[in-house]
Amino acid sequence: MKKFVVLSSICILAGFLMIGCQREQGVQAANEQNNTGTYQPRPAPKGEVEQKPETSGELQRVDMAGRTFIVRVDDGMEQTFKFDENTTVMGLENQPAAAGKTGKVSNRAVRNLVGKEGSEVTVQWQDQDGAKVATDIDVTQVSSSKSARPVGKGRAKRIS
Repeated sequence: MKKFVVLSSICILAGFLMIGCQREQGVQAANEQNNTGTYQPRPAPKGEVEQKPETSGELQRVDMAGRTFIVRVDDGMEQTFKFDENTTVMGLENQPAAAGKTGKVSNRAVRNLVGKEGSEVTVQWQDQDGAKVATDIDVTQVSSSKSARPVGKGRAKRIS
């Protein structure tokens, strides 16, 4: 008889718990003023300008034929960027122009980066079909060294 009383009291308590958890209404959005059942997101705030992603690092290579350049960021990874005729280059105003081939490349400003490997650059870019396309390149520290690779372990420095 004692087992019956314990079992029935557990069942009664479980029933009260189930009744206590039952809700009259489902979950609704807080700003739902029209009861149409469709969620309408709030409009974007006005006056804010969209920021372009920015990457800073050391310029490694410029490929004029492929219309790309490579930047090594602080953690050692290399990122490849494309450029087009709308890409602007700042920070090379007082530098001599690079002497090189005069091919049919539409962006002369990017051509001035050839021979400036090792320079510190900041690149603003946008994603276009999965490729990083540079919109602005700011050269913060100009280097005109031909070899931008650091001297590694087992490699001797050339003294001239």
